[in-house]
Amino acid sequence: MKADLSNKVVVITGGGQGIGRTMALSFAKLGSRVIVCSRTRLDLEKVERDIKSLGGTCEYHIVDVAVLSQVEKFFANVIKKHGAIDVLITCAGIYGPIGSLEDNDAGDWKKAIDINLLGTVNCVRCVIPFMKRRKEGKIITLCGAGIGGPNIVPNFSAYTTSKAAIAGFTEAMSKELAEYNVQVNAISPGAVNTRLLDIALDAGKRAGKEFLEKCRRQKLEGGTSPEKSTELAAFLASKESNYISGKVLSAVWDDITAFHDIKDKLANSSLFNLRRIDESMFFEKKAQ
Repeated sequence: MKADLSNKVVVITGGGQGIGRTMALSFAKLGSRVIVCSRTRLDLEKVERDIKSLGGTCEYHIVDVAVLSQVEKFFANVIKKHGAIDVLITCAGIYGPIGSLEDNDAGDWKKAIDINLLGTVNCVRCVIPFMKRRKEGKIITLCGAGIGGPNIVPNFSAYTTSKAAIAGFTEAMSKELAEYNVQVNAISPGAVNTRLLDIALDAGKRAGKEFLEKCRRQKLEGGTSPEKSTELAAFLASKESNYISGKVLSAVWDDITAFHDIKDKLANSSLFNLRRIDESMFFEKKAQ
């Protein structure tokens, strides 16, 4: 399934490294006008060079997504130059402090919330007026590996809390923006080998024995391909996914080719939401 994203204005935060970088390259190959931002100029310059060497279109901006004034200025400049933002993908994120909560520095814990959660909120807040005015748009957030899965990893409480909050925020925004034809979804990318993996390895025993061993195996075996996330993101950024909003989707386990067959269920149930209690299921059971 190849999404038609030619000439779309696609903004990717955290686009200098990891999944954000892979997304930037993939969308450029699909013909999108890619705009990346992060806090690190050298990373951004390399992404821009790589995309332009492929014949794609890219520009970069140095932005700290946790600082609302910087985010506001960034989006105002993008709109002024390009006239629209078709797709926003929020990849900027950090692990935050690793280890037990009582040993975590409170300031570092808050910083993870500021960047991961509030950074996402800041960007979505700024893009909403333009998408509402045009009555179309796509917003894709990143929920982190394993969010919504069966196992919560200890010793990463700031990261896990921020990413779970993004899932709730994604669902809330999908409801707010539904009448404006703006779809908002989250991607859980799986265990991708990025700089976050190296940070976890460097943390040693603070990451926990079980998770540390898992990270070592992942480093050796290669982890989940970031291309899985980019394929899902391209689908969610296209008109083919207009019937999907407010969902947390796994790049590893969820089959996008099967979504159309369960279109009604996607729209009218808690499938792919972070839900344990579903009142509709309770009333269905009572009626039997």
